[in-house]
Amino acid sequence: MAYLIRPVSEADLPLLTRWRHQPHVRRWWGEPDVEDEAEKLSDPRIAMWVVQLKDRPLGFIQDYDVHGWTPHPFDYLPVPSRGMDVYIGETDLIGAGHGTVFIRQYVADLFARGIRAIGIDPHPDNLAARAAFGHAGFKFRSGPVQTPWSLAVLMDQYAPD
Repeated sequence: MAYLIRPVSEADLPLLTRWRHQPHVRRWWGEPDVEDEAEKLSDPRIAMWVVQLKDRPLGFIQDYDVHGWTPHPFDYLPVPSRGMDVYIGETDLIGAGHGTVFIRQYVADLFARGIRAIGIDPHPDNLAARAAFGHAGFKFRSGPVQTPWSLAVLMDQYAPD
């Protein structure tokens, strides 16, 4: 199953706002107004994506330059590397395996574009996310650590040689 992973546009901001208000997203991402999605659209260090299954949007990916902020928990990754944050926004699609599959698909795309490594930092208590990331090829590296954003475990994946 292939997912359409398309850039977020201003027209998507109401959808992202709705998703950020979902209890299952707020639990791990915090209050919806902590990050301004419209501001992130214009930040060259960040790329934001809507994940779709056929015509139905189901989730969100953002990837970012881990070397664009100093210090950063993923400073140890080689240049060029990206950090990645994801969630499934639609409650009826949680737990169906979509996350693992679209993460694998997106990671393969990043590696095909020359990215050497990707870091992801789920909350230590978010066992479902940690499992999905592990199934998508990420390896546990350290943690829990306090990042500028939250408590996290650091997981990463390197491009094949």
